[in-house]
Amino acid sequence: MTEKTRPPLMRSGTADVSEQQASTVSNDRSFLGASLDTAADLWSRTTRLIYTEILRRRFRRWGTGSRVAPPMYVRNPSGIEVGRDVTILEHAVLNVRDSRKDGRATLTIGDGVVIGRYGQINAYQDIVIEPYVLITHRVMISDGTHIYSDPTRPILVQGVSFKAPVLLRTGCWIGAGVVIRPGVTIGRNAVIGANAVVTHDVPDFCVAAGVPARVIRRVSESPSAEECR
Repeated sequence: MTEKTRPPLMRSGTADVSEQQASTVSNDRSFLGASLDTAADLWSRTTRLIYTEILRRRFRRWGTGSRVAPPMYVRNPSGIEVGRDVTILEHAVLNVRDSRKDGRATLTIGDGVVIGRYGQINAYQDIVIEPYVLITHRVMISDGTHIYSDPTRPILVQGVSFKAPVLLRTGCWIGAGVVIRPGVTIGRNAVIGANAVVTHDVPDFCVAAGVPARVIRRVSESPSAEECR
């Protein structure tokens, strides 16, 4: 039999078995990975439910469907009102005082608000977050400041005081790392760029960025950005 007429070599059974084993191992790993992801997701959801159930009774008001991801630091939760379907992610700090002494909420969080990881809100008298505000990670919001009027004493021991109210209006988006100073109002559906320091009001439907933050354009280019100034 010549080389040209020689029949093709048959694949060995061993090779077929090896491929089947490799395929089985690959499928097993995929199944295991999916199972671990499912278990981790279930554990996360269960932990949030338990943590929320423990905390929610301490708040002045807690809306249905709202969830907290542990851990979270809360000072004076009796001064906080939380709406429905609010999400507060890991390591958030809600530092609240009742400097008005009138029994009303010092911090109000509206329906559907999301507060990202490592966010901190210092509410000494009056911070209102309207519904469906998105606050991303590492945001700092405060209506007060440290007292530093006495040059003979360390600032640390001079205390803090309320300065001016803060209002975040419905639907605005606060980017990562933003600082919002006392007395600021963020308008409806306004956008604050990452790492901005906001010291003045931002009008509705405008984009602001920078240090200090300034309006750079409207959310939509029409009408003119002059309406944001």
